[in-house]
Amino acid sequence: MKKTRLAKAIATAVAGSVLSLAAVDAASAHTMYNTYNAGTAPDEGGTDGWVYGGPNNPTYPVATPGWVGTASPTTLPFGYSGRAALNWAAELHAAGDSLEISRADALARYGVAADIDTGKGAWQDASATPQGWSHNTDIGLFRSHVDAYVTLNLSGVNSVIANFGITIFEGMDLGLDNGTEDPYYSHHAVWNKPSDLLDFTADNPFGTTGLTYLTHSANVDAVNGLTFFAEAGKIYSIFLGGSGGRSWMLDRDEYVLTITSSPVPIPAAFWLFGSALLSLRFFGKRFKDVGA
Repeated sequence: MKKTRLAKAIATAVAGSVLSLAAVDAASAHTMYNTYNAGTAPDEGGTDGWVYGGPNNPTYPVATPGWVGTASPTTLPFGYSGRAALNWAAELHAAGDSLEISRADALARYGVAADIDTGKGAWQDASATPQGWSHNTDIGLFRSHVDAYVTLNLSGVNSVIANFGITIFEGMDLGLDNGTEDPYYSHHAVWNKPSDLLDFTADNPFGTTGLTYLTHSANVDAVNGLTFFAEAGKIYSIFLGGSGGRSWMLDRDEYVLTITSSPVPIPAAFWLFGSALLSLRFFGKRFKDVGA
């Protein structure tokens, strides 16, 4: 019995898919950091969002002291050209990779104590007039080279922030004019403010362009994570900050963001289909041998 060309093609595809599962990209997962305010204590110095963006610093994002973990201090992650202050970026190369965004990670990798801290109410606070200010919200970019489920967990190093809020957007700020008076980025923008009914699911907070809402959680900590599906090659923007407690002016705290990933499960039907093809091949060979 001769196998048809279609059967050969399908068998080859199945074999190739199985082999690709075992292949691991040789490149290493890595983190990248903005070095502005590096070395300052979490409760000291101005926030990145206050200094960078729009008229506050027209040379941003190509400004000193620059970045570590990229090709050069003036090379931003993933070709970023937006005006919203970017604090860090992370890149995974294989499902199962994990990374940590923290001051300790920046110090260990690059010898720079990056300014990894956030205002307690930067995402949303629980004060009498709750608000989330953009200039105290930390913003990071994320990209995976493979389809993967990605989980984010956060903890406050000084144990001040009990839980955090995270919003994930597809895309990144493009720094394009959106027709407003402050077309690139407003460090005074307010978001996630229930008293003003600001939508948690709105696109493009802070007057940005290029961001499409994906998902969010207001209760992220070291145990309770936020999981999302990351498409291979797609860039995601991660906005994070404290989501409970006192005013945004207080309790600015150093944090650790843990990024873990896992492969996308292959449907059982795929394996059954592959097994059936291999069986056909085996019995076809037996039939040919018997008839010889």
